[in-house]
Amino acid sequence: MDLRPSPVRFAFAVHIHQPVGNFDHVFKEHVERVYRPFLEQTRRTDTRPLTLHVSGPLLDWLETHDRGLVDDIGAEVDEGRIELLGSGRYEPVLAALSRIDRVEQVEWMSETLAARFGTRPRGLWLTERVWEQDLAADLAAAGIEYVLLDDRHLLGTGIPHDRLDRAYRTEADGAGVSLLPIDERLRYLIPFEPVRRVEEFFRSRQEAGAHAAVLGDDGEKFGGWPGTRRHVYDRGWLDRFTALVARLGDEGVARLVTTGDVADGPRGGLVYPTPGSYREMEEWTLPRDAALELERLRGVVDDRHPAVRGGHWRAFQTRYPASNRMHKCALALSRWCREEGDPPEARAAVGRAQCNDAYWHGVFGGVYLPHLRQAIWRELATAARTLNADRPASVELVDHDFDGTQEVVVRTPSLLAVVSPARQGGVETLLRLDT
Repeated sequence: MDLRPSPVRFAFAVHIHQPVGNFDHVFKEHVERVYRPFLEQTRRTDTRPLTLHVSGPLLDWLETHDRGLVDDIGAEVDEGRIELLGSGRYEPVLAALSRIDRVEQVEWMSETLAARFGTRPRGLWLTERVWEQDLAADLAAAGIEYVLLDDRHLLGTGIPHDRLDRAYRTEADGAGVSLLPIDERLRYLIPFEPVRRVEEFFRSRQEAGAHAAVLGDDGEKFGGWPGTRRHVYDRGWLDRFTALVARLGDEGVARLVTTGDVADGPRGGLVYPTPGSYREMEEWTLPRDAALELERLRGVVDDRHPAVRGGHWRAFQTRYPASNRMHKCALALSRWCREEGDPPEARAAVGRAQCNDAYWHGVFGGVYLPHLRQAIWRELATAARTLNADRPASVELVDHDFDGTQEVVVRTPSLLAVVSPARQGGVETLLRLDT
């Protein structure tokens, strides 16, 4: 009789993404130096099954510039070696959109994956893992069964670490989805710590009787982030890691599965996660003084304690007027688009303008990068040009940016302007549509 504990079911989920408007050479460099080497090495070493999310903007670029890589992914999807995750089609932060736009973005991505790979995703990669509870109903409406979510959202409800080895359920408006907790400890171990530390993690989890462990993180950390290519490839970290995964499988310590397998396994019951994002994001979103106070608090309390929290992603819209102007213009154009029959060119342009990267920053440039902001404004101008082309000029007094004061919104076939009387008549937004 074998009395050894069952192997830990290890779901390895990787998200790869480049934003709308990024430089062509950045796409190319990441494909050649990060995405293809990672997928080829894990395939060669049979580090499968793998769960993969390819963002819509990156998938669009690959279809034009490197269909071979897409075909390779498709072949592994057909063989059941890769499970694809869905998302918003143009990688928006779903919480920042109207509820109808959220559902539409997710449905667009599911349709894209079905058309290209012959399969509709069951699970969802939640962009920047920004959670708000009403997302549960919207994701269910879009056909999503489960979502990867940072473990801190569930830890914040009082669930202990040793119970986050399974899927949970949540609901909003009477519609539910499953939640797969991403283990933050794995996010910091892989690929930054020595492989022996990863082995210690899995052996300790098996000894504790853990059912599963989920890693969901950016693929760019495997060679795209500063210093990681040398560490992951040149110094052999990925070689040692894939060898470890194979050995742990042979020894019955940990076994690779898909995130869908974890979703189909034991469940922990009903939970209502705390809103927010991953720990670093909640720090970045704070203004300077609040960030310093959070840092002081972390010097007193364990900085991974779920009660030690920063702000929500939405606060970037109050920190950065540039982010807020783009966001409020996108909201207005989406609303006008629906009111005017949803012309396809305008709707697609609004969708692309909802790509998240230009609206915030982390350790990367984000909102500080002019080419990303310009790409969003180009898409917004495309939508406005279509919507304003055949309508008479109009002037409307409305609280365009929801700050409690009214702005003057001017729409003509040649321009879209937002003027703020409360801010000395400043022109907040000016899009020329005749160029």
